[in-house]
Amino acid sequence: MITLFLISAFLVAIVATVVGFGSATMLTPLAAVFFDIKEAIVLVAFFHFFANVSRVGLFRGNVCWRLIPLYGGPLLISCFVGAWLVRYLPSDTLRLVFGVFLVLYTLSSALSPKVTLSPRNAVAVCGGLASGFLSGLLGTGGAVRTVFLEVFGLTRDSYIATNASLALMADLTRIPIYLTTGAVNPSRENIMLIPLLIVVAYGGTVVGKRLAQSIPQDKFRYVVLGALFFAGLNFIFRG
Repeated sequence: MITLFLISAFLVAIVATVVGFGSATMLTPLAAVFFDIKEAIVLVAFFHFFANVSRVGLFRGNVCWRLIPLYGGPLLISCFVGAWLVRYLPSDTLRLVFGVFLVLYTLSSALSPKVTLSPRNAVAVCGGLASGFLSGLLGTGGAVRTVFLEVFGLTRDSYIATNASLALMADLTRIPIYLTTGAVNPSRENIMLIPLLIVVAYGGTVVGKRLAQSIPQDKFRYVVLGALFFAGLNFIFRG
């Protein structure tokens, strides 16, 4: 059982590195098959953290630092609020609405590339608020973070590095809140899996980096839009 979970985590790390998001979105439903849902949330949160640390380290020279304060400041505030509310708010309706938004956005962006958000500072701020809140409440804010980052026309490596940096900020905010508020209570047995998750997250990120760099820059945007589309379908199904 544990072996299958670790293999799944390794494959998720590869895919999430290529598209820049999706670790929690893809792995949480799989982890829930092997563990209690609250145990799954904890393990996936730590895996998400280690994967983002790996991406930031491997792509560290490509971070778009101009977007970090614009996006990251609002993200930290809203992530704190979302994580604090995780015990009180039902999330199914939010998943459904978010999923419909993602599907409609990706279809419109793919079919009419000129119809998109403008790369303005206000867009980055709104993206930080929305993705931070979803990261804290649902643990899966990467898709909406990607929507607002994608409009800035970053290069492939800069997009991955910047996305991972922002995701890491969210992880550092929400994980301590989950643990201190009692929203999740990991068992000692599953905490022992964390060292293995470090190895799996790093190994999958290394493979994912090589795969991402083999995709032509002009095709990369469509890879990301495709991932967003399927993420939207996943949220609709789960909602």
